Amino acid sequence: MQSDKHLLTPVQVRTIPDHRSTPCALAIALAFASAIVPAGIAAAQAPQQSQSKLDRVVVTATRMPEDINTTMRDISVLDGTSLRAAGIVDIADALRLLPGVEFATTGPGATPSIFLRGANSNQTLLLIDGQRVSSSFSGLSALQHINVDQIERIEVLRGPAASLYGADAVGGVIQIFTRRDRGMGIRAAAGEWRSQQLSANAGLGDAANGVTVTAAQNASRGYNAIVNKADYSYNPDRDGYRFNTVQLNGNWSPSSTLKFALHAFETRGNVQYDGDAMHDDRIRSLVNSVAATADFSLTSNWTGSLRIGSSTDKSSFESAFPGDYRTRNDLLGWQNNFRVSSALNLLGAFEWRRETVQGSDALPVTARRTSSVLLGGDWAADDLRANATLRLDDSSQYGTRTTASGSVGYRLAPQWRAVLSAGTSFKAPTFNDLYYPGYANPTLRPERGQNIEFGFRWSVAESNASLTVYQNNVRDLIQFECDANFNCAPQNVAKAQLRGVTLAGGTQLGGVRVDGSFDLADPRNTTTDTQLARRAREHGAVKLSGDLFGVTTGIELLASGRRFDNASNSRALPGYAVLNLHASKQLWPGVRLGMRLENATDRDYQLAYGYATGGRRAWLTVAIDR
Repeated sequence: MQSDKHLLTPVQVRTIPDHRSTPCALAIALAFASAIVPAGIAAAQAPQQSQSKLDRVVVTATRMPEDINTTMRDISVLDGTSLRAAGIVDIADALRLLPGVEFATTGPGATPSIFLRGANSNQTLLLIDGQRVSSSFSGLSALQHINVDQIERIEVLRGPAASLYGADAVGGVIQIFTRRDRGMGIRAAAGEWRSQQLSANAGLGDAANGVTVTAAQNASRGYNAIVNKADYSYNPDRDGYRFNTVQLNGNWSPSSTLKFALHAFETRGNVQYDGDAMHDDRIRSLVNSVAATADFSLTSNWTGSLRIGSSTDKSSFESAFPGDYRTRNDLLGWQNNFRVSSALNLLGAFEWRRETVQGSDALPVTARRTSSVLLGGDWAADDLRANATLRLDDSSQYGTRTTASGSVGYRLAPQWRAVLSAGTSFKAPTFNDLYYPGYANPTLRPERGQNIEFGFRWSVAESNASLTVYQNNVRDLIQFECDANFNCAPQNVAKAQLRGVTLAGGTQLGGVRVDGSFDLADPRNTTTDTQLARRAREHGAVKLSGDLFGVTTGIELLASGRRFDNASNSRALPGYAVLNLHASKQLWPGVRLGMRLENATDRDYQLAYGYATGGRRAWLTVAIDR
């Protein structure tokens, strides 16, 4: 369990020289152009053929399978095979190339802060195979424990989704689906700082009846995380990490109408960090998740799913301020999908969740239970489509909360759709907020969000483009405050407005795939009229990939504007641009050699004030798949 301590604690730090700032306007303009121009060109060039890369089924947007090209929600998909082919090592590096996603980190192996549409990290819900994985102490999700070799795909849903998933989905949802392929494979990668990634994947059977086992390790000697010598935590040692993972996925289909599945993984981590100049500070962690599901078809128009699962997040701090913290999430869910007619589909679900915590600091309350009921519907006729969901969450700790969402889409032309969406959300207070000894407030209310957005979607052949305008008003934000007698506790005193415009697109130009996005945002604390910390007003990305003389190559350009590191906006972080390059070649059937160069220009930049990002980093990968 790690927190963004420098968002809350004033420290003496040096000013980052402005002459290191990147003129981001040019880089971001390139991202903007890539999202629009190639799509228009490709409409005339691309044949009307298979949309293998774009016609993908997603489930996170509505909890029902639907084509990504017809969904009315703002969603992106990352394919695990493509991530490995590009030599991606850190999942956060892949997520930050998506529209609406920013992140900050405080050193190698640390829990990243994910800002989805400007929302706080604990306002974004992380699911792994449908199971919540997060700390009920901090509200953060230990994304760094997930190895790229575990992933089948990642779906990133932008915008509130509390009416589908309950608490904490204020900014959106990141759902990771783990590997189920039945092949055999070995992957080994070596990089700078004595870094290594090793994995072995073995599968038996077929998609309906079989099992897949994955074992992986991600380790590095790291680099010195804190570069500011005035920081009280400064320690000029290397801060390395090691994560060991084992994963199991199994399927059994006794009949065509009944299917069972088991998903389980566990990762053990050992991460060094700078906490004190006199100690080799480190966190020993464990994250695991297990879930069993039964999918059934009672009739041709009635399908359902029964799920039972549990996840654990555990951290032990070995430092001058030791501590042990453990969170467990237990879930029971029952979902039913009804096809009433060719135009109308209905959804009904019941969920029960129990959170339990234990740690070095005794809390007066160590458990809470939430019972939830969800109703939804999707209707489509001719060029009009509408869907809506309504959810009731009853918590033993903070009472009852009702959330709702609705979308209406209209097809203006065969390739064009306009979509209007609105929804409400809430974020539950953490156990630290409510009960941490001496610094808690048990009367806290959940934070509340109200979102409205409008978008245009365009797609033809292998080209697509979208424009989304959104505004999310969040009230009762929990903010740490001290009175005149220095009695400090979190309070529901702040308001935030997350608004912006997202432009994204992609196309196939001959043998080159081009994808790009540009975000113009205003993530603002309206109580103080300041920009939310570590979030830029503009950022964008461009990705190009294709084959060149038999070599699969790729270019990634990420650019971000100026940000502030603190809530008062007195400490600025300059804008930056980062260039990544990758290439791979099949040497023999089933054997591929790859190279990746991250931050190819060795840009000196910071995502959190006083913390290094490591500079240029090279990787060499060998993969064998059978």
